[in-house]
Amino acid sequence: MKNIIHITDNNKHKIMADSGFFQGSTNESSRERMKKILSMAVLNELTERQRICIIDYYFNGKKQKEIAENLGIDSSTVSRHIIKARDKLRHIASYYVN
Repeated sequence: MKNIIHITDNNKHKIMADSGFFQGSTNESSRERMKKILSMAVLNELTERQRICIIDYYFNGKKQKEIAENLGIDSSTVSRHIIKARDKLRHIASYYVN
């Protein structure tokens, strides 16, 4: 069963921090479209481990060490999954910006 991700104005910055994707955009429909694209990308484009790490870290507020213990992997591996997932989401989003 896949998790449902809701990207809102309050949490979108957690994934796309420092990317500039949302800065200066006043077009509500464009922002809504980007939220849908990123939600679908989280569900369909990330590996299972990347998805678990991203959801637990950004949306459930878990620490990397806690995620690592739950998955039975090293915390540096969790960090790597988060970085790779964030890079992949930025790459996907870049196709839809401007």
